[in-house]
Amino acid sequence: MRGFALPCGLVLALTLCGGVRAEDGAAPPLRIVVFGDSQAQGLAGGLQRVLLDDPRYRVINRSHAGAALVHQPGEWLDPITRFLAKDGADVAIVMFGANDRLDMREGGAYLHFRSDAWRQEYARRADEILAALAAAHLKVLWCGNPIARSPTYSADMNYINGIYDEETARYGATFVPLWGVVADDKGEFVAYGKDRNGVNQRLRGDDGIHFTAAGYEVVAEKLIALLPTREARSQ
Repeated sequence: MRGFALPCGLVLALTLCGGVRAEDGAAPPLRIVVFGDSQAQGLAGGLQRVLLDDPRYRVINRSHAGAALVHQPGEWLDPITRFLAKDGADVAIVMFGANDRLDMREGGAYLHFRSDAWRQEYARRADEILAALAAAHLKVLWCGNPIARSPTYSADMNYINGIYDEETARYGATFVPLWGVVADDKGEFVAYGKDRNGVNQRLRGDDGIHFTAAGYEVVAEKLIALLPTREARSQ
């Protein structure tokens, strides 16, 4: 029985709809989910812009601008567990801390920021996230907070980063320091620097804490370099 050729237009339509595979044996896109606060929200946007035309990746934004581990677990843990229960991903990028320089309550006790009890409880909350992601077999990139314009704020972020660094090591996750991703030669805060195209422009926001869109794209490229390759995923 003689075969027949599909019209070129139909082949293209089927390819776009998934009826014909554009590349036989091609791996599905790497699914990257982003959890966290407003910094994570900016980072998700940066990843989406940088990877917009790359079919090897899909970025899923599950951040919440006001999220903080010092708040009740329903705010920061429930969205993660719900996502893991009904959706899938290969990599989780996590970024918290910007809203966490506060006292918190736990079990009726009032825990003061930077006290031993606060540190222990905060680490336990980070562990809940890490344990959930580990159980779902996701590769985890947990981002530290960058240096800020305010020395006091920077010192507090450095303290919180230390907790993340310790806890991620316990769960086999990767702690990604962003402290000096935009900084001068002495490691001090600067608002301007080279963007991903080598053009000097503003990379930090007016508040001296967040990045600009261009700054988040610089951070995104740092994270993309840490993503698993197609070869590694197939092993």
